[in-house]
Amino acid sequence: MVVDVVTILQANLHADILQRVTGTEALGNLPLYGAAYRPATRDGQTVLDIWLEALQVGAALPTLPLCLHRGPTLPLRLDETYTRTCQEQRIPT
Repeated sequence: MVVDVVTILQANLHADILQRVTGTEALGNLPLYGAAYRPATRDGQTVLDIWLEALQVGAALPTLPLCLHRGPTLPLRLDETYTRTCQEQRIPT
């Protein structure tokens, strides 16, 4: 999983991951995004399942799947996690 919230640099880790893993280019160029990945086998072919969500400053963060190796896929509620972390660390939001 990648959550890119850096607003001052224009690198795209998602595009780099796709290029290295699949040899393909990412469609579009989201400046801020969350992405989750899961390798899978279908019809004898290895494929990469991808969930990609655009992010916006000030908007709620999405829920993305956290795919555990040979295990379940759990919902990772990024907005709830961020809010709780800020509260526990006494970071004003």
